[in-house]
Amino acid sequence: MKTRMWWMCAIALVLAGAAWPAAAQSQEDVLAESHKTLEAIVVEVKDFVGDVRFNEADVVSLIELWEEYDEFGQAIEDDDEETVDFDEILADPEYRQWAASHGLDAKDWLQKTVRITMTMFREQMLQSAVLAPQQIEQQLETIEQQREQLGEEMYQQMKQMMEASAAMSKKIAETASELPEATASEMVALDSHRDQLMMLMMSDDEEDEYGYEEDYGEDEEWD
Repeated sequence: MKTRMWWMCAIALVLAGAAWPAAAQSQEDVLAESHKTLEAIVVEVKDFVGDVRFNEADVVSLIELWEEYDEFGQAIEDDDEETVDFDEILADPEYRQWAASHGLDAKDWLQKTVRITMTMFREQMLQSAVLAPQQIEQQLETIEQQREQLGEEMYQQMKQMMEASAAMSKKIAETASELPEATASEMVALDSHRDQLMMLMMSDDEEDEYGYEEDYGEDEEWD
């Protein structure tokens, strides 16, 4: 697996996993487990970023190096590991050699990269959380209209899943609010390059999504 800004992928996979409960797990168990992992990732991100702040030059650097950084891969990464260990990536000789080849301070550049992507990820997660209750309400109305066709057992299962999703949306919003928040000056730097940066982030999310599709079986589809 390529690097794909892997800390973002870890979070995305945690959220995606909530929609695909294992046979031996209930929807509630999966949601609780996913949220617990998300909380751990947020702690790791906050601890690693610390008091580091970025400016427009840092945003430009990330955009310019995004594909190259994305391509060199992460040899030490475990595809089955959902937690984040930034000390491990900093100790990776391949990453340190790559950073040195660009005259970058390996830790400083990675800290700023994480802060940039996580401030934007925070915005997206909070925006999604705001929209989620309305979307879930619409879905509940739809299954209510189809109750007779679905049958009572299927209706109750789907309703339970929707209600669990609503509860998760609230927890996600609370947890997402703890991710690094851009300062006023950082927001100005992001606004100048937001569209380009968002395009890169969305492109990575889409490729990772399909890259993991086989984990859920041939007949299952992503929403």
